[in-house]
Amino acid sequence: MTLDVDLIRQFLLAHAQTILTWLVAGLIMMMLARFELRRAVRRSAQAMSESVATTVAACVPDIAHAAQAASPLPVAEPVEMQRAEALRRLALDTVAAVMTRGRWLEELGNLRLADDALLAGQRAGGADPLLVVAPQPVVQAYLGAQRTYDEEAAQVQAHRRDAQRLQEALQALAGETAHIEQETASIVMRFEQVNTQAAQGVDGGDYQRFLIQKYNALGLREKEIAHERTQLQAQARESADALAEHAHVAAQRYRQALAPLMDQLRAAWGHGNSPDVFDTWHRSVPQAVDVPRNAA
Repeated sequence: MTLDVDLIRQFLLAHAQTILTWLVAGLIMMMLARFELRRAVRRSAQAMSESVATTVAACVPDIAHAAQAASPLPVAEPVEMQRAEALRRLALDTVAAVMTRGRWLEELGNLRLADDALLAGQRAGGADPLLVVAPQPVVQAYLGAQRTYDEEAAQVQAHRRDAQRLQEALQALAGETAHIEQETASIVMRFEQVNTQAAQGVDGGDYQRFLIQKYNALGLREKEIAHERTQLQAQARESADALAEHAHVAAQRYRQALAPLMDQLRAAWGHGNSPDVFDTWHRSVPQAVDVPRNAA
């Protein structure tokens, strides 16, 4: 079974505008679907936060009533109880959010992870309601840690973009090398055909010289690409190593900036300096050291 190439070409030329229109329409629909999906995710996250706040507000009066019935001692006012319970729950959400952000800073240094896989950590939220119910020292500690996070994230993302540009340049050179190899193989095959025709008495001298010149030009370009790839590979390795180190240092700085926030949360909960509070978090945090800004 053979395909009629001319018939297919005529069909494509006759319906080129229609096909192009459908392709453009399909691309627009895919972009709209992606935008709607992201907006739906944001709406679901906001709705989840609102439902958690509503649940907390609904449960606090029951907790206060049970505590007052169980103990003859006077208890705090309902508003204060609600505020303390909301602070406790939101502080737990804050701990989860800041730990996710710390892991996201570490993952930024791994070029094998796609950018789409990092969006969940980058947009980790849920801690903003803490600013409404928390005492002023807690708010200040949280805002200080957030400023550190924003600065470090911007710097690491800039390093990641530079490293990705080097990787893309290497991929482009690899693609050009593969194309040159295909062209070289095609020239060799054509040269053999010309030699066969020359043996039969057909003069192909000009065409042979053209093939030889093109073959030599491709060989020269292949050598240039090999030299460029060697240099780019060295730069890409250095950039990847520097990115991983910078991301690790950024995550350490962010964890160190979170120490005042954790202290304020312990104090707000009445734990003071109890060692068993946040022990899991502190085990993952290195000892506070003065890390130079240009260490990466």
